[in-house]
Amino acid sequence: MSDQALNALTAVALGGVVAVVLFIPVAAYEYRRDGRLGAGDLTTLITGAVYGLSLWTYTLLPLPDRGEFRCRVPQSDLLGTIGLMGFPDDGVRVFLRDPAVQQVLLNVLLFVPLGVFVRLVLRRGVVVATLTGLAVSVAIEMTQRTGVWGFYDCAYRKFDVDDLLVNTLGALAGALLSWPVLRRRSDTPAPLPTRVTWGRRMAGMLSDALFVLMLGGAVAVAWRGLMFYVLDTGPHRAEQWLLQWSVPFAVEALCVLGLGRTVGEIVVSVRTESPRRWWTGPGRLLKLALGIGPVFWLVLAPIPYRGQLLAAYLVLTVVATFWTREHRGLSHALSGLELRVAVPPGAEAESVAQAADRPAEGPTDVGRT
Repeated sequence: MSDQALNALTAVALGGVVAVVLFIPVAAYEYRRDGRLGAGDLTTLITGAVYGLSLWTYTLLPLPDRGEFRCRVPQSDLLGTIGLMGFPDDGVRVFLRDPAVQQVLLNVLLFVPLGVFVRLVLRRGVVVATLTGLAVSVAIEMTQRTGVWGFYDCAYRKFDVDDLLVNTLGALAGALLSWPVLRRRSDTPAPLPTRVTWGRRMAGMLSDALFVLMLGGAVAVAWRGLMFYVLDTGPHRAEQWLLQWSVPFAVEALCVLGLGRTVGEIVVSVRTESPRRWWTGPGRLLKLALGIGPVFWLVLAPIPYRGQLLAAYLVLTVVATFWTREHRGLSHALSGLELRVAVPPGAEAESVAQAADRPAEGPTDVGRT
């Protein structure tokens, strides 16, 4: 496999991991800003993560072994590389085959998505997009110039001052190319959804699963570090297994009993509502016992067929969200709790006013995800 193909594969693989890690904060932001997490938002998350990793892989990888590379002399003459470009006297095809031309064009194209991302996703202006491209380019070039900030004795990649110019030009081009899309975008925010959709419930459940797995993984890593590097003992796997599941369960239980919501429900901005005030406490306790409680019990309990039982319970939990009212799910339906969208103070009235000002356009699915 060539270095370029390996760099692309690395960017896709690590970008996917980064997208998974960033799902919770991105979902929390989108549900509070727009009240929905659409396919476009997920596409932006994945492509943004992969693109960010590709900037790293294509400019710094592969990392050579120390002492097994030649130090690269920096190119500090302004327009030194650009000046090597010839003119298309022999035709465009020959011109595009010139290595100097290819280097400049590829550097421009590499930063075009950055300008588009800053304009369309971060919603910043052309100047900010261009300066962002310059800042990222400086960070990359200085990392190359310093041998990954002193990790190597000298630069294994060539520092080229002209790259700062062409990379910044690429970001500027991306910012300008995004103008037609921005022109068609409506400045009037869509009214916030007031009903809990199935997609919102699935995003909340996915957030719960990711939270438990990531926090449990962090606890396991911390435990291993403590055992091996501080106490200098064995791994104590049984204690680690118990701890890495108990800590996430304790956090989830505190959220359910104290706030009536799991971590995932907090992320997607939904809340529970009791039909009677006196039932709030018992209802939350029952929700815990019928919701995430069985999941952790099936993970930790030394019983036969616990894997199959856990899978069956998770499937039942997901199916129940589809058939119950407001997609409450099994735990809310059995505990007598309603599920509502947690609208910030004043946002509901503003959303209603925006909907009233909009012209009638036929039926729409404002609760889409």
